[in-house]
Amino acid sequence: MADPRVVPLQPEKIGGLLGRWPAKAAADKGSASEVFILKRIEPRTRFVLIALAAAVLFICLAYFGHGLTNPAGVRTTIGLIINPAPRPTRVSLPLLQDPVGLIAIAMTLLTPILFADQVRAIQAFNKMNEDNISYRAGSLDYDKINQEVCRTNKSFSTIGNGGVSIAIFLVSAVLSVLIDVLIRDWGLFPSWNKTSLRTAAWRHLVYAGWWANFDSHRILAVALWALGCYFFYSVIKQVAMGACFATYVHRLQRWQFGVSPDMSANTDGYWGLRPARRFMQSTYSSALGHTIMILGILVVWLPFNAFTVFMLAVVLVINVLVVVYPSVVGHAGAYAEKERFSQYILANAQEPAESRAAVIEKIWDRPTLPFRPRSALTAMTVYFLFPLLLAVVSPLLGR
Repeated sequence: MADPRVVPLQPEKIGGLLGRWPAKAAADKGSASEVFILKRIEPRTRFVLIALAAAVLFICLAYFGHGLTNPAGVRTTIGLIINPAPRPTRVSLPLLQDPVGLIAIAMTLLTPILFADQVRAIQAFNKMNEDNISYRAGSLDYDKINQEVCRTNKSFSTIGNGGVSIAIFLVSAVLSVLIDVLIRDWGLFPSWNKTSLRTAAWRHLVYAGWWANFDSHRILAVALWALGCYFFYSVIKQVAMGACFATYVHRLQRWQFGVSPDMSANTDGYWGLRPARRFMQSTYSSALGHTIMILGILVVWLPFNAFTVFMLAVVLVINVLVVVYPSVVGHAGAYAEKERFSQYILANAQEPAESRAAVIEKIWDRPTLPFRPRSALTAMTVYFLFPLLLAVVSPLLGR
């Protein structure tokens, strides 16, 4: 369809303080150098460059702040876990030997990149659907669909509003401070005490030698706080966008414009659902990385207590909201599209009954979502079992 009648979604409006996403990746006209310049400032490219610069800066700060490796003659936390000493008087936890810290930094810098991928996929969602269901385009209620699109675009605009963005930034700053305070008060690696020291003495001893200790590595502590702000700000906007999009997809079901594969031809290798696949890949990758990072902080860095249970419940609710629920809604929409196309084939009296039956049988043999069943099972196994394994094994290894 050359002129789509469904208004495009505009998730780029959620940019806020990080800058708004451009509506197009590059100009339709212009020299090669102009196109290259425009491509360089694409959101994904911008966040990749930010991530690389931040990673290099962080490593440099850690190196010159003597937090990258352990001081000479001082045992490391990991070394004491593997080969314990009875009563160490000093312990070091450098950045290169802090797996949770490395994962936290990596996921913080990776989150906006995955966020940009989600935005690009959502931008293509309406066009994807309209192309895939062109055989019944005349039966769509475009006014109702566009009302839902406009409502969702207003929600995106609200998330990207300057006042809302400042509020989110302030909340992110407070959350980052709270995490720093908890680490300072509760210490680190309490479940991994292999020494003869009491748990309280051990965890504060580890914190004293930590690479981001505010007393001995103040610049690194401030840098970690800044990364925490960056992480929470990106995640809050990402979750808000995901909730808006999940609500939008749910509302479209009543107007028969949900996730709709192309039943006529495999136009892009995924039956017309490549944008949906891109969105799901970014969403699953982001959710899995965040879950592992948060479990590492709650189970490895901090002691297991009521706060841990509460935070795990929050993570579970968020994952259900922005990962499981959209997948279920998308599956229902694609399944309904198979039913509609089957009815369309049956209504085509020009084709012999045998041919129609063969076509319908092939329709139900195709994957409903843009993943093979084996890949989907593997992804779900990794997604649910790996974090659970980390949560169970971590305390056991510390005994």
